[in-house]
Amino acid sequence: MSPRFRNLAGLLYCILVAISAAKPVVLESLNQLSAGWEASSSAASDRRIKLSIGLQPNDPQLLERTLYQVSDPSHPKYGKHLSRDEAKALLSPPNESTLRVKRWLFDAGVSDDQVSDDGHWIHVYTTVDEAAGLLATRFGVVTRDDEHAIRATGHSVPREIRDCITTIQSTTYFQGLTKARDTKSTKRRMPIERNPPCLRQLYKLPTNNFPDAHNRALYGIIGFDGQAAQFDQLQEFQERFDHAQRGRNFSVALVNGGSNLQGEYPSGEANLNIQYATSLAGNVPVTFFSVGGANHNFIPDLDLYDRQEAWIEPFLELTRYLINLEDNDLPQVISISYSINEQHVPMSYAKEVCNMFGVLGVRGVSVIVAAGNRGPGAGCMSNDGKNVTKFIPSFPSSCPYVTSVGGTDNFGAEIAANFSSGGFSEHWPRPWWQESAVKHYVKKHGAKWKSYYNVGGRGFPDVAALALDYQVMNHGEVQQAGGTSSASPVFGSMIALINSDRMNKGKPPMGFFNPWIYGFGIDGFKDITEGKSAGCAGTSIWRLPSPVIPQAGWKAAKGWDPVTGLGTPLFDQLRKLAL
Repeated sequence: MSPRFRNLAGLLYCILVAISAAKPVVLESLNQLSAGWEASSSAASDRRIKLSIGLQPNDPQLLERTLYQVSDPSHPKYGKHLSRDEAKALLSPPNESTLRVKRWLFDAGVSDDQVSDDGHWIHVYTTVDEAAGLLATRFGVVTRDDEHAIRATGHSVPREIRDCITTIQSTTYFQGLTKARDTKSTKRRMPIERNPPCLRQLYKLPTNNFPDAHNRALYGIIGFDGQAAQFDQLQEFQERFDHAQRGRNFSVALVNGGSNLQGEYPSGEANLNIQYATSLAGNVPVTFFSVGGANHNFIPDLDLYDRQEAWIEPFLELTRYLINLEDNDLPQVISISYSINEQHVPMSYAKEVCNMFGVLGVRGVSVIVAAGNRGPGAGCMSNDGKNVTKFIPSFPSSCPYVTSVGGTDNFGAEIAANFSSGGFSEHWPRPWWQESAVKHYVKKHGAKWKSYYNVGGRGFPDVAALALDYQVMNHGEVQQAGGTSSASPVFGSMIALINSDRMNKGKPPMGFFNPWIYGFGIDGFKDITEGKSAGCAGTSIWRLPSPVIPQAGWKAAKGWDPVTGLGTPLFDQLRKLAL
């Protein structure tokens, strides 16, 4: 090859490299408009819009390392929880990443006063025209009934900053106001009725003369979907079923445009959670966090099929609010009685939410989550276009930084509830603190279903509690309710009591306590060895035909199992071990 030809070839190569580097790469995309939404018009170029850019942490493993250090009873840093700013710093990006993203914004014409930086996120307050140029996309107005939103079906960023960014919110994931729905609990008519005195007897909780709560003790109940916790229904509940707690009340915090309307509004789930939390948590103050918004841009599957009629809860908005609370305002325990299929959200979104739960754990917060009411799954088909028949794990229970609560039946001689969700995550590998317990179950009982689940995934639930026959006051009527959404606030109440007692003794709250319960605290649980979950029976939650897996379900067994976890709590033993 002549020198002249080599020089020309080299020049062409450099040009191609430069073109490749300059070409934007896709960050996130949606191939179709959400069901029920219609493109209306192009968005006005001067319309204001907010973009939130999530940045990759400087050390992606630092959060998990720190969380396990302060949560492992054998570690020298056990119980040494971090302040808000110290915890948020665990997700701080490299300075170079922040500078590169800001330089990209500046070069695109975004001024400094349009940008705010809170460490892990860079927020951009800009126009539709500027945002379209930034993200190499088009924004349009989409409408549904009397709602409208500005959105794009995807966005791209320059190749040189792609690895700096985890996600960009408010374009692909937009929230639209929606009519509230009444979350349904598992209900059935039975002569057996359970109330707070029954649960105190079952789980050996204090029956009266509750100790004074520590002045910083706080228990948070999370509400979504327009659910309203009714003050008058709590008062009536106490008069009928719990004289020991007459006069107890709760406070309200509004998140992301949430509300807590009194009167004839959807309230079944909220009343269930609040009534049992205030009854069983002794004198520990309880706050109802009402979270507004709804995410219609989930990834549909057979269980949640129509984006016009269905939505998922705004978990990211909740967690971003909580991690920014001042240390004195942050609950030591939160209970979340909501779940979705793990496959309903991209892995990047799920991991952002899970990391926020991890930040809360580092700050000393115990995140208690209901496992769900679908057994091993209902729709039992993947939504990745391959239509694989499989068990479906639930989220946020599959996040390794939360404590997942399954359900039991048969008061007094508890067995696994057949609807109790459980299984193995497809996003997170099995953490070290449960490896021995879960591996033992998989080795003995997992082979039968090996083609339907991730053998090495994080196993859930971690624990369980009674999940049927709860008496609830709702709209002036005594109703029966259940599901793992009742088990979660019951278990959370016990941790709230233990935390208050620990703080009264000068000790830190339990925080993220899974490493503790799988080791030192295991004697505080009654092993549930009877019963079996059931699912994959041919009909999805959306009532669509779905794959049948004959006799699908997990058996309760000695030790940990994916229906009841380590078992149900014995509060007196659990408290003694924790103090």
